[in-house]
Amino acid sequence: RVPFSWGFGPTPEMTATLTHELAARGLSWPALRDAVEDVQWVGPAYIGPEHPAGVDLWGICRVTQGYGGGEYSEITGSPLAGVEEVAALEGYPWPSADWYDYAGLRASILALDPERRRAKKLAGGNVFEIYCWMTGLEEALTNLLVCPEVVEAGLAKITDYFEAYLRRSLAAAGDLIDLVFLADDLGSQMGLLLSRAHYREIIQPAHRRLTAAVRECAPHATVMFHSDGAVFDILPDLIDAGVQMLEAVQTDAAGMDPTRLKASYGDRLGFHGAISVQHLLPHGDPASVAAECRQLVEILGKNGGYIAAPAHAVQFGTPVDNVLAMLQAVLGEDDYQAALAVAAG
Repeated sequence: RVPFSWGFGPTPEMTATLTHELAARGLSWPALRDAVEDVQWVGPAYIGPEHPAGVDLWGICRVTQGYGGGEYSEITGSPLAGVEEVAALEGYPWPSADWYDYAGLRASILALDPERRRAKKLAGGNVFEIYCWMTGLEEALTNLLVCPEVVEAGLAKITDYFEAYLRRSLAAAGDLIDLVFLADDLGSQMGLLLSRAHYREIIQPAHRRLTAAVRECAPHATVMFHSDGAVFDILPDLIDAGVQMLEAVQTDAAGMDPTRLKASYGDRLGFHGAISVQHLLPHGDPASVAAECRQLVEILGKNGGYIAAPAHAVQFGTPVDNVLAMLQAVLGEDDYQAALAVAAG
């Protein structure tokens, strides 16, 4: 069968729903989640300085915002907002790759999965996304046009951090890492957020640096790249930058038909995701969920190169029976029943 991953996992509120409803059926959600997961996040422990409450290591301010069914973290302060000169970036307190325990990484990975049953995934950087958080999205996109040199300088600083983090992580445990996860949201529901020319000129060099570091330090590892949205048109540029697997595969977005993706790029690009969390899982019924998941496995999994997963976090309000139908379709009956047996204790 194809591998399966929860990807970003259910939201905290959906996790609570799964825990409660499955317990009523005599099943443990944590045990079921663990039994079917074929990919495992790993990384060095953070040992750096503490940051003020509500402020992350980049200086970005966040506040918890409720939405009725749950809550999320909303950015309320962007430390580079209004910065239009490269010189202003030099004095900024950028985070350091020294703030992690690389010496303990290998032992922590082996302790997580002594039998090495799961593929290991290391986070490797989201450079443009962080720049957008540090300035505000509108300002970041405007800066691509009016002061591209500031964007380039900001991305260089962020990439310095992630390249050092990657090299040190892979030096410590590169032989245990199967996937390196890069991320930058480049697409909206209908098209790209920026031109391909701006991507190639300003953002792609940062991605090249990170993929080159992976190739040098862990040539066996697959570079996975996350982007939501309609990114079909920029896939040649991502492949050129060294990307080997597309993550999310938001099939509800324009131009992201799975058959088209596989036919056009399946010989050069693997796929992770594609199971819709916008329409299929929350609004379908178990039969339609199962049918579409089987179709995705047949299309994207042909000749390999597919990790089945929700396209993003499974949202609050998704019927539990739809989650189970997804697992049954992807895993096949034998593995699904084995997972239920584990969850039943």
